[in-house]
Amino acid sequence: MQVSQTTVSTILAKLMKEDYVMEEGIGDSTGGRKPVLYRFNPNKALIIAVSLRNSSIQMAVLNLSGERKNEMVYHVQNVKGHAYVEHILTSLSLFVQPILESQSKLVGISIVCPGVVDAKNGVILYNAKLDLYQIELKRLVEEAFGLQVFVENDLNALVIAEKQFGDAPYQELLYLSIDEGVGAGIVVHDHIFRGYSGSAGEIGHMSVVPGGIGCSCGNQGCLENYVSWPAIYARILSGWFTQQEGEAIVARADFVPEKVKASHFVEAACEGDPFALKIVEEMAEYIAVAITNVLHFMNPQAVILNGAHVVNNEPLLAILRDKIEKRAMTIVQKDFEMKQTALGNDMNLLGALAVLLQDEMQVGKYNVFLR
Repeated sequence: MQVSQTTVSTILAKLMKEDYVMEEGIGDSTGGRKPVLYRFNPNKALIIAVSLRNSSIQMAVLNLSGERKNEMVYHVQNVKGHAYVEHILTSLSLFVQPILESQSKLVGISIVCPGVVDAKNGVILYNAKLDLYQIELKRLVEEAFGLQVFVENDLNALVIAEKQFGDAPYQELLYLSIDEGVGAGIVVHDHIFRGYSGSAGEIGHMSVVPGGIGCSCGNQGCLENYVSWPAIYARILSGWFTQQEGEAIVARADFVPEKVKASHFVEAACEGDPFALKIVEEMAEYIAVAITNVLHFMNPQAVILNGAHVVNNEPLLAILRDKIEKRAMTIVQKDFEMKQTALGNDMNLLGALAVLLQDEMQVGKYNVFLR
């Protein structure tokens, strides 16, 4: 795209006037006049990012580059339905009110959550584990705090973050998260694909074991019940208490099984612990079935993997690549990439920021480029 120097100067002047861009100094000359250097001002505005999970509600104040200014985690074990919604509003009130009194730069609240979400209207349509159905979260939060509110599926938010802050230059992409649950964000023609009812990406409920373990969704043998962290954690505890297997994992938690973390499992697998590798092999089998199916019906350019017990789990990634290479048709593997997220773990809050930035840059007050 060709843009004239006058147009660039006009845009820069407007951005500087509104404090989105700052002059940083003078650069080195390459033969002519020395260039003036500018940089984005990440502290122009602040947002409150919220990540809803099955057992916790995480909140933070972020600047526009994702730097966390303040953070809090509220634990909500075994809370579901409208009681969970009340916890959201109560936790937000405790966190937000002091900030509202001291900050004039707040531009909104961005909430990401698992399940089927109507992002346009800010409604949680379906989350079986949390027993949430048709929850008008955007309306509830906007009425409570008087700020604009965004609500998005957590995986779609992570896809947006990967595109904005990470390494995902793909037009066709599957972003597969294997964590507390299993889900996917899907990119088709460089846009989030939501499906007719907004439920696209529920790959965790793809059946990989016919007649297998019953699932909260009503199906049997769902992927989530075999490879999510709760499933792997239960497998570790079962091995330890029934067979005394997994010492290399439990030892990392000072032999307190209840304190075992995903990182303990990954470390043991990377060091070659037989029990950890046995679980890795089982995981890889189920995940390979799911990814191979996706390759055959969607033909993405790449699959990006996320999840605390998946990222940096090199044995898992190696076995997974081998299984997929053997199973998938050659044509769908052409130029195909499978890699880990570039953003690291615990990036849901960055996903919340990315959602707000995408929306605001296109239609809100940050749309200075198109005015």
